[in-house]
Amino acid sequence: RIELYFHYQCGFSQRVPNTINNLRVGDKIVKKDIRSDYERELVDLCGDKQVPSLKVGEEMIRGSAGINRYLVDEFLD
Repeated sequence: RIELYFHYQCGFSQRVPNTINNLRVGDKIVKKDIRSDYERELVDLCGDKQVPSLKVGEEMIRGSAGINRYLVDEFLD
């Protein structure tokens, strides 16, 4: 299961959904806006509320550049 922690007002966060849309893998990733209900969950996982953060299994990938690299490597045909 892949979960993306983000918020819409963060420019870095917006880079990741753009990549997800371009790769057409939105159905494979659960999006969790920390400004709604998921801030505490992210803090419990990582110790802070830095977005974007991508949870892949038990691994956390932090920052848009690293997340986008992972997504391209994992999903680009």
